[in-house]
Amino acid sequence: MKSLRSILLLLLVFWAILGCNPPKPIADSRTNDYALYDAEGDFHRLSYYNNADAIVLWVQGNGCPIVRNALLDFNSVVKDYAKRNVVFFMLNSNLQDDRAKIAKEASDFGFEVPVLVDSGQWVADALDITLTAEAIVLHPISREVLYRGPINDRLDYESQKDYLGATYLRDALDAILDGSLPKEKQQMARGCKVTRRSALEKNDTITYTRDVAPILANHCVQCHRDGGIAPWSMTDYNTVAGWSAMIKEVLVSKRMPPWKADPEIGAFKNSFALTDSQTRTILRWIEAGVPPGEGDDPLRALPETQDNWEQGEPDLVVTLKEETIPASKLIPYRYQKVALNLTEDKWLRGVEIQPGNPKVVHHVVLTNTETNKQSPITDREARPWTDNYIALGGGADEATFFPENAGVFLPKGTTLTMQLHYTATGKEEKDQTRIGFYFYDEPPTREFYALSPANVNFTIPAFGKNVRLTVADEINRDIKIHYVVPHMHYRGKS
Repeated sequence: MKSLRSILLLLLVFWAILGCNPPKPIADSRTNDYALYDAEGDFHRLSYYNNADAIVLWVQGNGCPIVRNALLDFNSVVKDYAKRNVVFFMLNSNLQDDRAKIAKEASDFGFEVPVLVDSGQWVADALDITLTAEAIVLHPISREVLYRGPINDRLDYESQKDYLGATYLRDALDAILDGSLPKEKQQMARGCKVTRRSALEKNDTITYTRDVAPILANHCVQCHRDGGIAPWSMTDYNTVAGWSAMIKEVLVSKRMPPWKADPEIGAFKNSFALTDSQTRTILRWIEAGVPPGEGDDPLRALPETQDNWEQGEPDLVVTLKEETIPASKLIPYRYQKVALNLTEDKWLRGVEIQPGNPKVVHHVVLTNTETNKQSPITDREARPWTDNYIALGGGADEATFFPENAGVFLPKGTTLTMQLHYTATGKEEKDQTRIGFYFYDEPPTREFYALSPANVNFTIPAFGKNVRLTVADEINRDIKIHYVVPHMHYRGKS
């Protein structure tokens, strides 16, 4: 009995402690985790700045006289508070200002912080931005608006003062840094009107069948399909509607589609990226309550994925040994040797990789480890998995075919090496990948090599943002000497 009383007393003590200080859920740092490029092309996601004490967005617009006149005041706040762990950005949501125009304005007027380009107006919609020169202070994790209003009271329409009667933004930041909320969250802001797309768009209801499903079919279903590498399949309206909240989250944070190349630099083949208008269509549909529309479901009408070879039956098919993938953990790269059993020299014109279990195959690299010990293009030591590789398969793009009249030389007796990268699905899986080889009937006029500028010796400090990697001198020489298509280089055969 004495022991039982002790246990009950201990439980009462714990209950009293927990009752006085109930545990609180941790805010989801992905909520409103908007991702934008700045005017210089650097990529920013709000969650990159979770370790700050506050995030300040100051709404900028080219040509706005109040913004231009308030720059000195804003730069003064930045100078004093950036060193106190406050992160500052300008935010441009103007339809008329593109990245090049904003960069010129930044140069002409001496902007001291990056300008986030809200070209799709995702942030403008989320925060209902209607004026420039407005400061918005966000909680770094929950994204709650802690202060919204002008920097100070110095500027008004067609007038300004030489002195400050009130320092609204400074007062708000002081309160936040002291661990309390600003006394007043809102003050009357002065600025130039921001034209919103939502005010210009037609009132026609965006529907799944007419507007959204075609976008998903062209950009998402190649991975979000039965047996695909994505964790769920876009098979019908009900499924997509059920995932719509998650779809919004990954679109605004640019986690999906899985494509981070800057859309304003170069033109890319086989890109999954969505345009701003396509993303906006999906987001408007979600905000409108995912209306289904009329007619048959376009996703239900898509043909089932076939295991056919993209370029017809290969000249040679090699089946790899079966691999077992654990249910959940970090999986080191797997390697397999592939003996082609060639009895004569061959010229390769293309390769197609067919994963046996696409759900777990992240990517596959095929290379000749015997011939890539020295780069035939540069005099530096070869990098075995990026230089001189033969083929790469990943996600929905598994075929590599070389440019016209260019090929890879394979001497008889060649043995190739496969690097396989697997991802766990939550249960044990099996995979047995196949490789299809396509040969030239006659030798091509050019020999194909791969060259990849890279730096593998770098350190990312704790909480590092947009860390600049120092590229080795010999790689810079490669870029200056040779014309390099991303990853690929080919030259005339002597």
